[in-house]
Amino acid sequence: MKRAIWSASLWLSATAGALGHQPVMDMAPRWAGGYGFQVFQVHSIADDLRFGESTLSNPYDLKSRVDSTWLEGVYTFRREVRITAKLPHVDKSRHWLRDGQVIRQEGRGLGDMIVGVPLKKYVNKSGYTYNLSATPSLRLPTGDTNDNWSVGDGSLDVGLSLSYSFETPGWYHLYDLDYWKNGSGRHFDNGDELGFDANIGWHAWHDGDAGHGLFLMLDIAARHIEEGQRQLVDPAGDTIAIGPVAMYYQEDWMLRLEYRKVVFDRADTRRFGNPWRLAIGFGMTF
Repeated sequence: MKRAIWSASLWLSATAGALGHQPVMDMAPRWAGGYGFQVFQVHSIADDLRFGESTLSNPYDLKSRVDSTWLEGVYTFRREVRITAKLPHVDKSRHWLRDGQVIRQEGRGLGDMIVGVPLKKYVNKSGYTYNLSATPSLRLPTGDTNDNWSVGDGSLDVGLSLSYSFETPGWYHLYDLDYWKNGSGRHFDNGDELGFDANIGWHAWHDGDAGHGLFLMLDIAARHIEEGQRQLVDPAGDTIAIGPVAMYYQEDWMLRLEYRKVVFDRADTRRFGNPWRLAIGFGMTF
């Protein structure tokens, strides 16, 4: 039974980049009492400076690096109601200007935990299926706020995601709209965030007897971030990032590899821009 469910819906979500997505996959497990986990490693580098839609000169070689390892889990009370948790470990550093001098800032440690309650409505038709989902979420202030570029901000944040997915034996679509209302932090305040994600997947190969196969997908992520307060580098502005995704699955486990590059960037403040992102994830369900 699980193999049939896997063949219908295999999707390892890119949670680190799209906070509205849910582990282990956006729709699995589909059975009552099912549970799963996912480990997702994300590496991101930015070495351009942006203001508005322009790239600025960078004579001081200012740059930013962020490495995150996400541990994520899901439990289904029944197929329509589940609870999820995501906890990142972050290691990051950046060079920036302060008072005309280049400074180095670092942050390392556990970040803010995200707890969500996906509520789903499934509709199964002959030859295709789709579902609608609403996910209220909380981002808890579990992250360390002591480093000079802290991994947490000390605020309690509230989020809501609305998504629609559509599947046939050969294709998979997911469209997700999410919003985060960020609270007041300990040393700085993040601006509110609105995001939209579109994932278009092709089921390139599937062996039903062995329960394994391959998905090839296009990931599109758009973000609007409001200006925050008391931040040395404010990420406010609008971005659109696009990249390919490959995901291999073998019965109850899956492996995902993705690359994403920003193709549009409008910065409300002077900040890093045009980052690229490489991610690899492994997940299992039970």
